[in-house]
Amino acid sequence: MPIDIPADDNRDIEYRVVTGTRSPTLLSNSPIKVDVIDKDAIARLSKGTLRQVLEVMPGVVVRRSQKDGYNVQLHGFNGDHVLVLINGQPIIAPTGSSVDLDQISVANIRQIEIVRGAASVLYGSSAMGGVINIITAKPVKNTATLDYEVGHYTDDGVSGDTLTHTTRINAAGKMRGWQAAVSAQHITNPGFDYDETSVAHDGGAVDKTFVKMALSTQFDSTDFAYQMQFFDEKKDRPQSAIPGQSSIISYQSDVEQWQHDFSVKQAGLWHVNSRYLAHDETSGNTNGLRETDIQLGEIDAQYQFQSNVLTMPVNWVSGLVLHADNLDQQNVETGVIEVDDVSRQSVEAYLQAQGQFKNTQLLAGVRIQNDSDFNWHTAAKLSANRKFKYNTLSIHLRGGVGSSYRVPNLKERYYVFDHSNLGYMVLGNAQLQPETALSSNVGASFNWSIPDTQWSLKTDIEFHYTDATDFIIALRDEDASKNAGLDISIYNNLDEAQLYGADLSVAVQNDNWTWQTNYSYLHTEDKESNRLPERPTHLIKTALTYQFSRSETSIQVYAVHENDVSPTAGYTQTSHDAYTTVNAVLQHQYNSAISMRIGAENISNEHRSPDAVSAGVFDARPISSRRVYVSVRYAF
Repeated sequence: MPIDIPADDNRDIEYRVVTGTRSPTLLSNSPIKVDVIDKDAIARLSKGTLRQVLEVMPGVVVRRSQKDGYNVQLHGFNGDHVLVLINGQPIIAPTGSSVDLDQISVANIRQIEIVRGAASVLYGSSAMGGVINIITAKPVKNTATLDYEVGHYTDDGVSGDTLTHTTRINAAGKMRGWQAAVSAQHITNPGFDYDETSVAHDGGAVDKTFVKMALSTQFDSTDFAYQMQFFDEKKDRPQSAIPGQSSIISYQSDVEQWQHDFSVKQAGLWHVNSRYLAHDETSGNTNGLRETDIQLGEIDAQYQFQSNVLTMPVNWVSGLVLHADNLDQQNVETGVIEVDDVSRQSVEAYLQAQGQFKNTQLLAGVRIQNDSDFNWHTAAKLSANRKFKYNTLSIHLRGGVGSSYRVPNLKERYYVFDHSNLGYMVLGNAQLQPETALSSNVGASFNWSIPDTQWSLKTDIEFHYTDATDFIIALRDEDASKNAGLDISIYNNLDEAQLYGADLSVAVQNDNWTWQTNYSYLHTEDKESNRLPERPTHLIKTALTYQFSRSETSIQVYAVHENDVSPTAGYTQTSHDAYTTVNAVLQHQYNSAISMRIGAENISNEHRSPDAVSAGVFDARPISSRRVYVSVRYAF
């Protein structure tokens, strides 16, 4: 349900955030570091899915998977350890593990908040590496908008229509105390191919449909809200021809997902959210399709109150979560039931206290969970921060230590990913054990308004360290791979893993110019000093934005550089472990009704070599090549 964040002008009034503390807090007063991207930046970066937005966020690593989806990493933790939320609730069953960022529409998003580091106290299992919270807008007036975008991959050998299309319509209105909103979006992407002479395509054709409907009202001081979301996705990626036949083996995926949310709340006091999600998927090679059914049910209740502790006012947040999910999997061709109605349930409770004494804040919290398969788990966290001000310079010091945990999801324990024609299989492991971690961080931010100028300077630096036990990762099984002639990986527990690094950001801006650069250093290793796969040691993201004074026009150029990327498990050779992509977008508001956006992604046209992939050589570069696009919006 939409979270109550005042509709401030983001350029003049400070953000209010909720993810770090689960209660609205001024960003400058948050004891937890929160990165925010607002609706204007979201509109500039993407008319499609969340992937395009997160690619420019500091410290966020976005990876395209072998299934043509996109996953995220934070502080070295992969998507299985990062919880993606909409308005504080998970958007996909933990059964399905890491979220595909290309399955999340950016329609009707007010802002996105990112918390890096252990967040299990407030968000439970799967939040060991951090949280991405997508906060949707609440309709305040009668509006309607229509968006259309067309794009093209310039280095493309796909025959026929090579254009990508994105169409979206949003409408919202109020009548007799009721608020209603609906949005629908359709994305068509024909895929891309770098070698016209081969059967296999480097990027598959994709069709996506998103539909959202929301209805809310208020009786006395109590808010009631219902939201329905529907998602449909179809993928087709040719892989190889059958010798002596005209048939082509393809990787296919057909996903249909329904989600229903209902909430009752009194703003700033309590809420009860309920959710039911059904995810049906048929995927795999055309000669080895598997049908998977995932179901999730969850009730999340939260209560906030205040009290005095030793004369210090303390804000308390308490909550109870009831959760259940279920997984079935069947081989379509043979009819064999490979995963027969496995399920898990959990009961979780958390309590957090936030107090302030003069310029110092303390935040302490604890969570307990009882899992149907793994019994009891706990997490605790203690954070502190202090603010100083010297003339026009503000300094914010912060630090914390916390424990976290993650219960193996049903996918990791039972699922069978048989993508033989993609050259790999991933098998579940019923013997997996829960993973735990102890994390610490210390950091500081500096804000300086330069006297007698319109310029301001913001810098932020943070150091983080995590020691994980029973860390879950998919490792290549050498014997099974050799016998099958495929890359076969099985989920396993690592006895120990260490993840540590530093993040540094610098931002300079005035009324027209904004320049921001972020550098992240990361080191990961297991107890045998082997690096965890597909993690960059160095990550640099920089963006330069100019807002024209005499017209509603802005131009942004941003670049992403990854260096010393560790190879995927099983690779013994590497052709490229570094790359740089440069992107640009120009946006112009003609009048109150019409706006236009023109852009290019991966201008440098760096992309993975098909020859390297076929030779079994690791290539860290992006899969997709240069893409140019133009979009138009009309507001009724």
